[in-house]
This record gives sequence, C-alpha cells and structure tokens, in this order.
Amino acid sequence: MAFSFFTKKEDHFDYELLRKCKVCEHEFKGRFCNVCGEKVIGPYERSLREFLDSLLNAFTFLDGKFWRSFKLLVLKPGQLSRNIADGKRAPYMKMISLFFVANFFYFLFPVFDSYNSSLYTQLNSLGTHSIQAKAIVKERVEKDKIEIRDFQRDYQNQSTNLSKLFIVALVVALTIFLTVINYSKQNYFFDHLLVALEFYSFQLIMNLVIIANLFLWIIKIGKGYDWDLGFLLTDKFFTILTSLTLIYFLFRQQITFYHQKWYWAIPRAVLLLFLIGQSVHHYRMMLFYVTMWTL
Repeated sequence: MAFSFFTKKEDHFDYELLRKCKVCEHEFKGRFCNVCGEKVIGPYERSLREFLDSLLNAFTFLDGKFWRSFKLLVLKPGQLSRNIADGKRAPYMKMISLFFVANFFYFLFPVFDSYNSSLYTQLNSLGTHSIQAKAIVKERVEKDKIEIRDFQRDYQNQSTNLSKLFIVALVVALTIFLTVINYSKQNYFFDHLLVALEFYSFQLIMNLVIIANLFLWIIKIGKGYDWDLGFLLTDKFFTILTSLTLIYFLFRQQITFYHQKWYWAIPRAVLLLFLIGQSVHHYRMMLFYVTMWTL
C-alpha cells in the first residue's frame, strides 16, 4: 500500500479531555499547555507514517511562505522587509530563515566561490593580499612538509566550514552601512538588519544559485551544438551582470523601504554597492587568516 502523504488525515484528538502538563503540571484542554506551551504527543505521532511525513516535510520546506517571500524578493525589492517591519509577518518566511535557506542553496549548488574563496582565489585574485597569502602558504607548506595538493584540500574543507558561519559578518557590515546612510529615528537597527538579510538572500538565491547555474547549463547545452558560451561565467561578464542586478535591487530597496526619492536612491545604491564590495574583499582576507589559524 502506498503512503498517501498528501491526503488529509482525520483528527481523532479529544479536545475536551482535561490533561495535566508533564512539564509544569498545569491542567488544560487541547493540544498545547496554555502556560508553558508543551504539546500533547499522541500515539499516532510515534508511528512510521508520522515519521515519514515529518521527513518529507523537512525536504519540502519550500512551502507557500517561501514562494510568497521569494516573489517579493525578486519582483519588489524592499517590500518584503517593509511588510515584516510593519508587522505583516504571517504570510512570509522569517527573514533570517530565508537567509539561511539561501545560504544552504549557495553551498549546495556552488558555481562561484564569492563567499567561500578557494585557495587559488586567495593566492591569485586579491591584489596585495594575494602576495602576502602566497608567502604565508609557502612557509606553512615547508614547515609542515606536506604536498601543496594535500594542503589545498585541507584548506578548502576548513574554509568552507568557516564561511558558512562567517557570511553573517557581511550581513552585519551591511546593516551598519544602512544604519549610517539611512539614519532616521523612525528606523531601528532591526529594520536595517531586515534589509541587509533581504539583500544577501537575493544575492545568494538569484545571482549565485539561479542565474549562475542557469548559465552553467546553457554552456553545457551549447557545447552540444559547438557553441562557445563560456563567456557567460567569466569573472568580468558575471561581475558586470551581478553589479547591474544589485544596483537595481538596492535602488528599489531605497525607494520601497526607506521611501527615498529616485534621485537620492541612485547615489545611495551606488555607494552601498561600493561599500559591499569593500566588505566582501575584507571578508575574504579575514576568512583566509582564520582558516590558516585554525588548520
């Protein structure tokens, strides 16, 4: 017999029975204790079916709240933060949850190492820092007497683990930038934090997951027709494309969330993009030194 996961289950729970909470010993009726919130666990919730239902739900967490949140994220930048700040929260995912979902997908489907800089990027693409990083890596390899290939593997594993946590530092940095640039007694630090989380959720999901992986598949399909479409994922092209999408996103956020006039929103969006770029550069440097320290 197939499991009918999507059929509505009959509710046999006795809502009128007086129960004593096993945590606080308060007497109550219903599924939840109205003092401490402890839930009554019925026999059916220990069944295999219930376990499989829970497992399925864990892998299909992209429910209606996600899609409503994602729709606003893409089509109306700033509106999701505005709704949540104004108290319209029930229809949408919590912003922090949306950010961690975006973070999860970024590390699950990596195309660019924007926030998880590989050792190659650290040693070749970050200017003066790369020169210093080469010297540090050379000294470590010689000191530990290990092959560079083995060191690179260990570095990448450690860097990936750290970057999953450190990416929050970029959100905090952007929150500070927004607090200064859009200072107002009407906006609290939490409001700016919402905007920062919304920005990085968009950057991770839209640019680094959806567009990047779409281009990757277009390149693969193009090879079957002898089309050279590799330029789509070159650093130069993708940086220009990403900059344009982020400028638009920041511009719309300034208008929608902060109620800026368009002629003020443009320079603020440009300034924010510059500051974000600088914070990412310093984030990569910090990630390198912490990774080296913890190896």
